[in-house]
Amino acid sequence: MTRWFRRGMFLLLTTFVVEGFVAPPVARADVWGAFKGRIFVSQTEFSGGYATDAAMIAAIKKQSTATVKGEGGWGINLAVFLKEAAGADKINIVYYDVSAKREQVNFSEVAVTPDQKMVELNGIALSTDLGFVKGHTYEVLATRLIGGKEKVYAKTTMTLK
Repeated sequence: MTRWFRRGMFLLLTTFVVEGFVAPPVARADVWGAFKGRIFVSQTEFSGGYATDAAMIAAIKKQSTATVKGEGGWGINLAVFLKEAAGADKINIVYYDVSAKREQVNFSEVAVTPDQKMVELNGIALSTDLGFVKGHTYEVLATRLIGGKEKVYAKTTMTLK
């Protein structure tokens, strides 16, 4: 190759990099990265269709609550951000009453895909019939039992009022 050909190729490649054709993408907010390991509770359904990740992050923060109101029954919705992929086809959502002595009250099994990191659960009904008590605080965990031990993927705390 001639020296002029090599220089021309260098200039062409430099032009592509400067114009953004080879440059790395612009950093943007990452919903999972911002929330991994956390569960958000809301009394209104979580929905999709946000224009940007930043808009979704802001909406989830604004919509979530630590206090759920009801009279003997409470409707909740959960946005679950696992700290890592589920690694199985099911996870458990486990509720522990932490008002006095930590005691498991209830749990539900949720179908997921092994590579799933975010789970939206709308329309969950909690009631006194299921062991929940008004005024008590609950630790809510997304878990899997692995080798007889509970592996925690995400958690939060909520109080029923």
